[in-house]
Amino acid sequence: MSWISKLCETYDNCSADVLKAESEKDLLPIGHTTQKAQIEITLNKDGEFQTARVLEKEEGQTVIPCTEDSASRTSGLEPHPLFDKLQYIAGDFERYVPSKTSGFALYSASLEEWVNSIYSHEMVSAIYQYISKGTVIKDLVDAKILFLDDAGVLLEKWNEDSEKPPIFAQGVPGDSFVRFRVEIPGKDSRVWMNEDVRRNFISFYLSQQKETALCYMSGEDEAVSRKSGAKIRNVGDRTKLISSNDTSGFTFRGKFTTADEAVTLGYSASQKYVNALKWLIARQGWRNGDQTIVAWGTKNENLPSLNDSILLFGDEEEESVVDTRAEFASRLNKAISGYAAKLDDSSNVVVMGLDSTNGLQGRLSITYYRELTGSDFLRRIQHWHSTASWYPLEIPVYNPETNKAPLKKYYAAPSISLIVEATYGSTLTDGLKKSATERLLPCIIDGKSLPRDMVAAISQRASRPFSMSSYDYSKTLSTACAVIRKYYNDKANEHTENNSYYEVWTVELNEMERDRNYLFGRLLAYARRIEEYALYVGKTEPRQTNAERLMLQFRKHPMKTWDVLYGKLLPYLSKFRNMQPTSLGNRYESEMNSVIDILKDVPDGFSDVPLSPVYLLGYQSQLSVFDKQIQEMQKKKATNKNENGD
Repeated sequence: MSWISKLCETYDNCSADVLKAESEKDLLPIGHTTQKAQIEITLNKDGEFQTARVLEKEEGQTVIPCTEDSASRTSGLEPHPLFDKLQYIAGDFERYVPSKTSGFALYSASLEEWVNSIYSHEMVSAIYQYISKGTVIKDLVDAKILFLDDAGVLLEKWNEDSEKPPIFAQGVPGDSFVRFRVEIPGKDSRVWMNEDVRRNFISFYLSQQKETALCYMSGEDEAVSRKSGAKIRNVGDRTKLISSNDTSGFTFRGKFTTADEAVTLGYSASQKYVNALKWLIARQGWRNGDQTIVAWGTKNENLPSLNDSILLFGDEEEESVVDTRAEFASRLNKAISGYAAKLDDSSNVVVMGLDSTNGLQGRLSITYYRELTGSDFLRRIQHWHSTASWYPLEIPVYNPETNKAPLKKYYAAPSISLIVEATYGSTLTDGLKKSATERLLPCIIDGKSLPRDMVAAISQRASRPFSMSSYDYSKTLSTACAVIRKYYNDKANEHTENNSYYEVWTVELNEMERDRNYLFGRLLAYARRIEEYALYVGKTEPRQTNAERLMLQFRKHPMKTWDVLYGKLLPYLSKFRNMQPTSLGNRYESEMNSVIDILKDVPDGFSDVPLSPVYLLGYQSQLSVFDKQIQEMQKKKATNKNENGD
C-alpha cells in the first residue's frame, strides 16, 4: 500500500487549487473526471433554453461530476450526475432516436435527488428544471444544431450536397455529449467551472454512501470504494490498478472468499491516488507506447530529467551547446544545485513504472517502484549523467519548420530511448523496447551495472556501419561509446564508493593508453581518415571507406584485416609522400606509424585475438581529434583571410 499512500500524500499536498481544474492535465477533485463535450446549451436562471452551439474540438474538454459507476460504465446505462450524452439528458430521446434505449429516467431521478438535497445549487436546479421539460433534442433541432430526416428521426449522417453542419464533424450526432451554461447576473455562466457546484456535488455524493469498511490506507472506517478509476495513462485508458470484479474466475480461488478479505480502500483514497497519478503522468510522465514512467516529489518539487542530459540543462541555443568536459561538469553541477535547493533528506521522491499486457484494456501493472529521499535521488541522477556522458553524442533534434531531425553534437549522457534504438535498431518490437527500458531504469535509479548482453549487442551494431545510413550510424556509434565507457568504468569501480569513482576510460583521447583494443581502434580511425582525406584531395565523391566496410571483420580478426586495409592505403600514402613533409597526409601517416610501434610492444599486440568493445572508444575518440583539428585549421584560415582583408 506504500504507493497508494505516497500518491494520496501527493494529492493532499497539491490540492489547494483542485476545485479550479480545467482539464485532464490538472489535478482533479474527487468525484470528477474529464469528458469531451460536443454541444453546449445555455439556459437562464429559470431553466429556460436560450442558445446552443457546437463546440470546436479543442474547446470541448470538460471536467464533469461522476460517480464510481458512471466513471467506469461500458455497455450498461449509468448516468453521470450533471452533464452527459443526449441519450441521458434528453427526455425526448426515444422519440427522435428510436433505435437506442434512453437513460433519461435514471439521469432525471439522480439529478432530482441532488436538487432536493441540502447540497443543491441554483445552477443545478436550473438544469433540472430544463431537462424536466423533455424538449432537449427538439430545442437543438430548432436551433439548427441537430437535424431530422424525412421521417422525423435524428439525422446521423449528412448526405446533402450543401455544406456539412458542424455537428457532423464531431462524430455521430446522437452520441453527442452536452454541457450547460446557466446565465445568472454577476456570475460565470460556465457550470462545469463553478467551484461551489463541484464542492456541493462531492458533499452530496459522499452523503449517499451508506456502506463503510476499514480503509487499508487511512486505517479508518470510511465509505468504501468498489470500482477503481480508469483513464490513468490517457483519456482512452480503460485499465485499472486495482480490480476485484472477477468473482467467478481465479481472482480469489484458493486465497479469499470475498474481495474485501484481500483489500478494502476508502472512496476518498481511491479517488485521490487515481487522480494524482493521472495528473502526474499528464504533466511529467515519459511514455514508451503503453509503458509509462513517472517520477515526482510528494510536495510537487521540480525534478531533473531521469535520463536526458539536454532536458536537464533546459533549452539551449545552438551556439551555447555543451561540448567540453569542463562545461558539461559546470552545467551539470549548476543544474543539480538548483534542484537541491528544494530537494533534501526531508523530501520524498517516487519513481514508478506502469505497463499493461493488453493495451488500453484489462489490468495495469506496476513494473518498477522506488522511494528515495530528495538528496539521494539527485546524487543518483548526477552520477548517471556524469558517468554515462560522451562527446560527441549525436542526438537528433527535431526542427518543426523543416519537419526534419538533423543530428547535433553534445557532451551528454544518452537517453534510454537512444540506447534502446542504438542497441536493437529502430524496427524493434514494442515488447523488446519495453523490456529493454525496464532493464535500463534500475541502472539510472539504483546504480546497477548496464546489462552485459545489451553492451555486447550495441557494440556489435556499432561495428556494422555498412548496414545502416550514415545518419543512423552516427547516432549508434556515439551512443555505443557512452554505454561501453559506462559499463567498463563501472566494472572497474565495483568495489569502490561513488565518491571515489575514477575513470579508467575517458571521453577525451588518451594517447598514453596501452590497451591493444583501444590502440587498434585508433589505428582503424587513421585508416578511415587517410582514405577520406585522399578522396578529398583527389576531388573524388565521398563514399564509405574500406575501414568502415571491413569494420566488423577488423573486430574479429584485427591483424589479418589490418594487413588488407594497409595494402589498400598504400596508393594513397605514396601520393602523400610526393607532397610537403608537413602536409596533412604525411602527418597522418607518421602518427599512424607511432600507434603501430606502440602496438608492437604491448602483450598480444599484433595478433588476431578478437577485439573487445573498448576498441570503439579509441576509434571514436581519435575521430573526434581529427574533427577538432580540421575545425581549428578552418578557423585559423578564416582568421588569416580576415586579417589580410580578403
